[in-house]
Amino acid sequence: MAKTKLKHHLIYYPARLLMAVLRLLPFPWVSGLGRVFGSLVFAFAGRERNKTLSNIRTAFPKGFGQAQVEGLARAVWVRLGQNLFEVVHSRGGGPQRMVAQVVRARGVEHLRKALARGKGALVVSGHLGSWELLGGYLASLHPTSAVAQHLYDERFDRIVTDFREKDLGFSIIKRGLALRGILAALKEGRIVFALVDQDSGRDGLFVPFLGKEAWTQSGVARIAQRTGAPIVPAFMVRGTDGRFEAHLEPPFTVPSGKDPEAAVLEGVRRYTEAVESYVKAYPDQWMWMHERWKTRPQGER
Repeated sequence: MAKTKLKHHLIYYPARLLMAVLRLLPFPWVSGLGRVFGSLVFAFAGRERNKTLSNIRTAFPKGFGQAQVEGLARAVWVRLGQNLFEVVHSRGGGPQRMVAQVVRARGVEHLRKALARGKGALVVSGHLGSWELLGGYLASLHPTSAVAQHLYDERFDRIVTDFREKDLGFSIIKRGLALRGILAALKEGRIVFALVDQDSGRDGLFVPFLGKEAWTQSGVARIAQRTGAPIVPAFMVRGTDGRFEAHLEPPFTVPSGKDPEAAVLEGVRRYTEAVESYVKAYPDQWMWMHERWKTRPQGER
């Protein structure tokens, strides 16, 4: 326990110092330093680098040579460092400053159509591009709540929660008691924003993802079926000019007909396919270091 606390302190205090320094620098410097930071992490964090390389090889077993795999893996970390530093620099500016970073939006009419049904909307995305900024953009259009994990360090958890609520403008529903909060938010007609691209632990189903069966969070599909709320896939990505653009896809529902479990499986498959399509389109913007295929079907070698 003492060793864990010491490790947390060794991360927390330098991070607070770095956050203070970044807020004093011009934005172009911050963006460039973030890219350098990501490149350094890739070079020296062997375990995370190896997970990134392994997952890319899993997804593209024949399409990529070694040089392409390493090039994409490095680009992923460079982009992640850039996003992190830019977010830190933007803290304290309020929702208007954050949303001003979104220069293009496509498919907003799909979200409006979903909300017009009067049952709220379940917006799903992945750890791709700037998912935090996506939450802020959604909140600029309509009252929004987001489902989030508790962070390992309570101090970081307070910082991130404060940033999301004050600078991005959406409220937080913590996992653990999330179902009650989600149902209440939908009843109020709010957007509920959730990320659905990671190994979900207990509540999941196997669906194909990048050519391999992946244990995928099914709670959103089950809530959609229970409440009638439509599901809207959405993503915030960097365009070719390096600036952010929001993409919102057409809504779909999860019916509760003769075979409700098959309908849930189809719902999970549909939002996983949406995530997959954006990972393929923007491979350097997805968090490849997550152990996406860790849970395996029973009996698989």
